[in-house]
Amino acid sequence: MRGERLETVYQIIGGHAHDLLDVSAFIQTLSELEVHPAPETRTLFDPQSELIVSRAPGRLDVMGGIADYSGSLVLELPIAEATFVALQKNDTRLLRVVSLTEDETEALSFEMPFSDLERDGEPIEYDEARRYFKGDTTPHWAAYVAGVFLVLMRERGARFDSGVRLLISSRVPEGKGVSSSAALEVGTMSAVAAAFDLDIAPRELALLCQRAENLVVGAPCGVMDQMTSA
Repeated sequence: MRGERLETVYQIIGGHAHDLLDVSAFIQTLSELEVHPAPETRTLFDPQSELIVSRAPGRLDVMGGIADYSGSLVLELPIAEATFVALQKNDTRLLRVVSLTEDETEALSFEMPFSDLERDGEPIEYDEARRYFKGDTTPHWAAYVAGVFLVLMRERGARFDSGVRLLISSRVPEGKGVSSSAALEVGTMSAVAAAFDLDIAPRELALLCQRAENLVVGAPCGVMDQMTSA
């Protein structure tokens, strides 16, 4: 979905919202950022520039569960709750991420230069990135987002010569076994792919998101979560 600011309201001008009520609610949130209780959001986006918005649902484990670690068959279904990612490009070569809390009254923020994901013009190794996001000064949750960029750099040869600002809002409950992490990864990669014209089929997108969680975050998950969300 693509949106532009018309007076004080964002409007969908491309893509499909499928008449989902939570999409309308998120667009309304975007339209009210300038007066949002969390100050980190108020100047995050340029109101005159286009936004890319993606939606990725959590998942319910119906049958099989973590047996997918060993390649077993599983049965998963997406749930109604989803994670939203709004993305806007700029010319800073910085990655800035603002993540709203569950009640959307406060926000967590993270910022890094894209050069931290490079050495001599080439993307860094996954183990170096994993150490970076386990450091004392870097929030671990940021690995789920920044890891998406590194995977696209390493696996798809993507280059990020512009800066990126992201707003994340998730209705997927954390720590409840409904895969909030996969929804975050899939939502982020979907938005990045749309913004940078990367043609990634859903199955490949899920596998790439799994690599981000396995190799950057350091969680040895199977692919059922990302596949269901994608």
